[in-house]
Amino acid sequence: MKKIFYVLPAIAAAAAVCGGCKVKTDYREYVSERRYDIYEYTGDDVKISMYCTEKESPFIADGIKGDTCKTAEIYADVQEAENVAVTSQSFTGGEMSYLAARGVWYISFSCEAPEGSEIKITLERDGEKQDYTLLSVLTDGVMTCEQALDCVIEHDGELFEKMTENGIFKGEIIIRLLYDDKCYYYVGVCDREGNMHAYLADGQSGRIILERTHSM
Repeated sequence: MKKIFYVLPAIAAAAAVCGGCKVKTDYREYVSERRYDIYEYTGDDVKISMYCTEKESPFIADGIKGDTCKTAEIYADVQEAENVAVTSQSFTGGEMSYLAARGVWYISFSCEAPEGSEIKITLERDGEKQDYTLLSVLTDGVMTCEQALDCVIEHDGELFEKMTENGIFKGEIIIRLLYDDKCYYYVGVCDREGNMHAYLADGQSGRIILERTHSM
């Protein structure tokens, strides 16, 4: 009987301790879009950008992460072309569509991440082919998508705590690498009501430059 008397309080104490523990949430599991690299070429009469992304398909900003797949998107800003196609040893490619609203040619396809800091492509404009080498914007010192997310969590931990229940995050996260002379990260946190909490972080320091909330 003495053993039972001492064991029961020990069990009760352990239960009290565990009851006070918080379930650790891995917010990276809730990323529905992750643009992790950008390759670019800029010349006199052409600018080519290739975005490497892993994202939900089809993408719906509803606060719930769906199945994701790796894709590549190529935008080509070329002058006086009627037909444009792109090919590479790294991917099949094909004919590009003209986006009149942006004034660029575009193609999207499933693609694994290129290896290395450059990728060679062939652009065919109205039957004439020309080779280009696109360079990654990820130079030394630029953080990863995951590190950018960590910076946002540190900046606004209250939001993530509010959207987390019993270790389950009630939302989805979008992380996009951006490039404009230097690297930035857009991090969007979408809740189940369609509210997007958006942050712009410096790609090297992780400092939050802008933040806003809007409805999708």
